[in-house]
Amino acid sequence: MRTILVPVDSTATSENAVDFAVEWGKKYGYDHIILLRTSYESMFDYMAIGATYALANEESLNKQQEEAKTLLEHLRRRIIEKASAIRVTTEISELPLLRCTIELTRNNASVELIVLGSDHKVVSNDSFVSANIISIARASPVKVLIVPNIFDYKPVENILVPCDVSNIEDMERLGRLRSGFERENTRVMLLNVDTKEDAVRTDIKRKKWEEELHRYLPGLQYSVHYAFDKDIINGILSFTSSHKVDLIIALPGRHSFLYYLTNRSISEGIYRNVHHAVLILK
Repeated sequence: MRTILVPVDSTATSENAVDFAVEWGKKYGYDHIILLRTSYESMFDYMAIGATYALANEESLNKQQEEAKTLLEHLRRRIIEKASAIRVTTEISELPLLRCTIELTRNNASVELIVLGSDHKVVSNDSFVSANIISIARASPVKVLIVPNIFDYKPVENILVPCDVSNIEDMERLGRLRSGFERENTRVMLLNVDTKEDAVRTDIKRKKWEEELHRYLPGLQYSVHYAFDKDIINGILSFTSSHKVDLIIALPGRHSFLYYLTNRSISEGIYRNVHHAVLILK
């Protein structure tokens, strides 16, 4: 069984992420979706702020549990209507979202992917899940797919992979691109964004890097692109504005411009990227 885990809250952002997960699951052979809802963040709505904090009363907690059950049942039925062949199970937790997401992933070996809905600067639904994207993406032992709330599912034909030609010793990570895409009609665009203009040094690295590529991407259609921008995130997003891109893939470790930078840069990258889903490999 191949499983997608979707942490949800009661926002349109989460509902869009669920719809995306369904289509992704049908396309790439997943047969199980787990919907996860935590009531942990809601507890603070019932705490009196003063000299001391009062615990949420039992009645309020019961209400939160019922609301969580109602939400999960609504989303479960929504999935079944779109994909009756996919099994849907639900989980309610009182643990913090990060902790229950990672624990569920580690305790369920069939979970291969976490799908997270992301708010953006134009349309914000105050999604609690969206606010926890960075922590979940960093801690997750499995792939994470981040879906902007105005982004609808579409067949993946053009994939953008930001790469760092300076780290040629880690090129075997590129081989992970073949998983799930080598049998599809997809084109991979490898993009290196230079932040310093050093033509001679850069050309030597590029030549060595390109000579090695065919060893790691057999069977994939790919092209290599270069750009210069002092702001790496801006360089990536500028590229997407002039090229057709259906999915951005962030490689693990130092290869990923969207993953190895500081927390602030990752947050900014996700915040500014409102038109493309981002798949973070592990």
